[in-house]
Amino acid sequence: MTNKPQSNSLHKFRIRKPTPSVPALRGGAIRVPEPMDVLSGRGGAVNSHEGNRRFRELVNHMKAEYLKETTQKNQKTQIAANIVWTIRNSQSLGPGRFLKQDQETGMWYEIGDKAAFRKTGQALRENSAKFMQSWAEKIASSNMIELAFNQHNHAPQQTCMDPQPQICNLTGVDVVATSAMMPTEFQSVALVTD
Repeated sequence: MTNKPQSNSLHKFRIRKPTPSVPALRGGAIRVPEPMDVLSGRGGAVNSHEGNRRFRELVNHMKAEYLKETTQKNQKTQIAANIVWTIRNSQSLGPGRFLKQDQETGMWYEIGDKAAFRKTGQALRENSAKFMQSWAEKIASSNMIELAFNQHNHAPQQTCMDPQPQICNLTGVDVVATSAMMPTEFQSVALVTD
């Protein structure tokens, strides 16, 4: 029996693709969406809906991590899934669903996790070039402030300009998929806020 030589390099942690658990059309027809539901569609009513505003806030908090060059495809899928699970499992603001309106009947229907993951991924990619330019400017500005502090013998202050936004204080956000809400294999990549 021959032994293969072992590499001294570290093995990369593999992140499995999240498994959708909520099917499309779950719960049947919905006459009036709840405040925390995320509505698919266009226009002022959809954009101003409370659940959609909260969804955009979560997306904006995770966008820098999602768009980093070093973030792998499965990690991006996991970030999108974490946002979906956060919406679905919110304790303080109430759980939300991802809904789409049937134009003929006016009723709303659950789009399911698979479509919700895709919708969230698309939202994370929207205006990516503009966002990354703005993010780079914020980091440069933050570095200038830190340099000024160092020149005056002050310890640099931690700011939310950290390129890893999941460790910043994200006020108004419950949790980005706590371990109790996630399948066991994803608990090590949970992104938790205050």
